This record gives sequence, C-alpha cells and structure tokens, in this order.
Amino acid sequence: MVEIATSMLTSFHSALDPACGDGVFLRQMLQHNFETVVGIDVDAAVLKVCAQQLNDEKRLHLRCSDALWLLNELSERFDLVATNPPFSAKYGRVSEPSLLRRFELGHGRSSEAIESLFLELCVRSLRPNGVLAIVLPEGIFANLTQERVRQWLCRHATPLAIVSLSRAFFAAKSCVLFARKQPANPDNLVLLAHAENETDLANIAQQIRCQSGLLKPVKELLNDMSPLHHLNVPKLRSVFPLLPLKALIWDMRSGSTEYGAKRRFTDHGIPFISAKTVTPFGIDLRRDGRFVAKGSPMDKPQARTKVGDVVFVRVGVGCIGRTAAVLHDDETGVADDYLYILRFRTDLLLPEFFALFAQTRMFQQQLERIKRGTGTVTVPQRLLHEILVPVPPMDVQQQFAIAYRQLHDRYRNGTASVDELEALVTRLEHILMGDKDAA
Repeated sequence: MVEIATSMLTSFHSALDPACGDGVFLRQMLQHNFETVVGIDVDAAVLKVCAQQLNDEKRLHLRCSDALWLLNELSERFDLVATNPPFSAKYGRVSEPSLLRRFELGHGRSSEAIESLFLELCVRSLRPNGVLAIVLPEGIFANLTQERVRQWLCRHATPLAIVSLSRAFFAAKSCVLFARKQPANPDNLVLLAHAENETDLANIAQQIRCQSGLLKPVKELLNDMSPLHHLNVPKLRSVFPLLPLKALIWDMRSGSTEYGAKRRFTDHGIPFISAKTVTPFGIDLRRDGRFVAKGSPMDKPQARTKVGDVVFVRVGVGCIGRTAAVLHDDETGVADDYLYILRFRTDLLLPEFFALFAQTRMFQQQLERIKRGTGTVTVPQRLLHEILVPVPPMDVQQQFAIAYRQLHDRYRNGTASVDELEALVTRLEHILMGDKDAA
C-alpha cells in the first residue's frame, strides 16, 4: 500500500498513520526515507512494542491517543497518510456529540461510522496534493446510504485507484482507496481493480503507474465505487426482450415485523412468512411454524401476502435472493421485514415464471452485482428494480408456470427432487438462449 502511494508523491517530508497498531505502515514509511513519520494509536502497549521494533527515535514520533480528537492539530501537515482504521462493524459507531461536531461527516448526526470519520481525518490531515492510502469496508464504496460519504470525498480529494481485496487479506470485505488531496474533476479517471493475493497487488501497482486496466470517470462512480460492481459486468444474452423488473411489476414492498416486547408469536392465527419459508420449490410454512395473532402489533396489513405474490429474500446469509411464488391460500401470511413482496403485471410476466427465472445464472449474476453491505449483505429495492428480466411469449411462460406449480405440489407431498428442479431451471436457461431442442 505504502509502496504504491509513494509512487504518486513528489514530496517526502512527513507521513502519518493515525491508527498505526504495531507499525506495519510506519516501517514502510521509514524505509522510504520520510523525514518525519507519525504514528498514533489508542493502545499504549502496542505502541511500546512498535517503538522497540522500529527503533528510530530521530524520525519516528509515536503518540498514544484517539486520533479523531486530534483533527485540528493534524490538519494539512502530511504528504502521505496510510492507514487501516477501525471498522464500526467491530468497534461500533461514534456517538459522542462533541466529537461528531468536529467533523463535516458527523455534524448534525446522532452517530457516524468510525471509518467514515477516519476517512475525513485522513483527508484533512493531508497537505494539498498529498496522497492517501486507506483500507475501508466495501460498504463505503457500494452502499446507497454511503453516497453522501463518497460525495464528500470527491469534493475534497480525487480518487486515483480503488482496489477490492479478497478475504485472504482481511476477514471483512474491504477495499483500498488511493486518493490525492485536491477536489475531483468529474472527468478524472479512477482505476478499479481486484486483488486476490499479494501477487495481484504488484500487478495493480504497475497498472496504476501506467494508467492501464479498467478506468472509469468519477462522474460514473458516485452511485457505486465498488470495483467488483464494474469488473463483474454479466454479459446478458437472450432471444427474448429484456425488460427491467420495475416495468413488469405494479408493486414492490417490504415485509414488516416488530422487535422487543411487541414481538410475540402464537400457536395459531396468521402464518408468519420468514426467510426460512422461502424455498426454491415455493413457500413452505412447515419450515418456520410460527403464527401471529390477528389484529396484534405483529399483524401488519401492508405485509400480508396473497396468492399470486412473489416473495424475495432481501437479506440473510445463505438465503439472500431466494424467491418463491405464493400459489395457495394456505401459503399466505404476514411477511417478515427480511422479505420483499413483488406483485406482477400478469399480462406481461407470470409470477411462477419469475420464481424460476430467479434461479437461473442470468439472474444470479445480476444479483451478485446489486448486493450491498460488508457484514450483513442486503439487496436495496432501487437496485432490484433494475434487474433485467427476459420476457418470452405468454405460451412459453405458461409452460414453465405449469411445471413450477406441478413441482411445487409434489414438493408439498414429499415427492419432488432437487434434480427435477435443477433440470427445469437448466431447460429454462436453454430456452432463454434460443435452444429449440430444449423446448
């Protein structure tokens, strides 16, 4: 990281790591002959080890403190800032009002992700034209709620490269941002890359120096700066027209539930539709078995499902993206807030057809691109609306709708197999690609 960042520098007077830990980045800064290297950390014991290992009393300055409180003191002092700051997923959000008020990204908010405040600290600590190298959770680059952070970044700095890191580097899905302290021009090009291992990082360093690889202008990245979103663009091919999902539905809504004292289930009443009940074969209420009392706080009228609805799991490890059509009255109920309820314009697309399509590679490839989040991954409605769906003639849809219904009913009776389902999905994929032999 430091090696790449220093290749972008012309001045080597001072460098900072505001969350230095045992000094991995500090060592590299010293090796690149910075005149002054500053390391800050809240852990005095770790700093003591760092001082012993690096042993450079003349150039190295260590300080035990929370760097966020030093925002004004550190302002515009450094040519390079390189750091791997704490993430809120592990350390929690900052909620101290007097600290939040010091930051543009924290001002007027009740809390802020600690990594966002460290990003602002690092940018403001740079001298004009200084260079930043920082590890951040992928969510800052991808999540819709973090667009304001990306906009702030581009008002104060120019992203030079964003490198997605595999989990071989860190447990949390992360990216490295390289940026220069100067407001971004909308047409400035940003290198987007992905590193599976250290060898990839060496190749990416060469791409940065040569301005090769995938380059995107800043103006195309504010909605999503995640490298994988732009690198993994599926090549969608179908002999049938492709329409965005939003053109095929008349309603999409979230399920709803209660937490805390109001979250009460009963032995009978209205079935509770949780993510467990959404299977590749359809709705299976036996997988949950909970009920809510009619008229209780858990009975959410807007979250009631009905026959013809499609239920989509928007969040959840191992089950995100599961989709099922509601086919029978005894499969209706109140949908959990982990679910979206989709209602189709059946003159254009049949719910059963979509439930099968959602299991194809064409859908799954698109789904991977719209997942957002680092720990808890979710699919925002706005992005799900943009998923492209092939729209075959109604007689073709009817064939697969009937097959889905028959398979679902056999599943309810315990006679359907996974092999049958996989064969049906494979046949659908071939039909979408124009394979007449699969008809």
